[in-house]
Amino acid sequence: MRIFLALLFLLSLKAFACDEEVKEFFPFSVEIIEKDDPSQQLKVYEILSPIQKGDTFLSSITAKLDGEFELALDIHEDFSYIGDYYRSYLSVANKHVDNIEIIMSYNTTKRDRSNMIFCANWKVYKLTELLTFEPAEAAPPPPPRAPDKVSGN
Repeated sequence: MRIFLALLFLLSLKAFACDEEVKEFFPFSVEIIEKDDPSQQLKVYEILSPIQKGDTFLSSITAKLDGEFELALDIHEDFSYIGDYYRSYLSVANKHVDNIEIIMSYNTTKRDRSNMIFCANWKVYKLTELLTFEPAEAAPPPPPRAPDKVSGN
């Protein structure tokens, strides 16, 4: 009986464990260079993160510079690349670029982030590492829109 209970306990742990087999995901970053100010003091980066990784969805993105700051970045759905990506922006002085860490957390099972799971399902990247990753292909422009009807009086 004890063996049966032990086996049942072990199986229940496996059933309620966090997803162990996750699909590979490919975030990337691009530097935004302002045409009006090529000597800009802060470098601006667009960070693109896949919305879904396996059965989980992106719950947050954090930028961190040890001993200086740790801040949550705002995320918005992106339509400029092929694939499902969230987009975030980060502006930082050039001297810090090599030391910035980007932490992507995939700790929700719903796209709208209305629930949380506690699986410590995150990945830490250096900003410079994200800049070396192959960006996704640009999405085609949307089809032309018909002009709005103007009612005549």
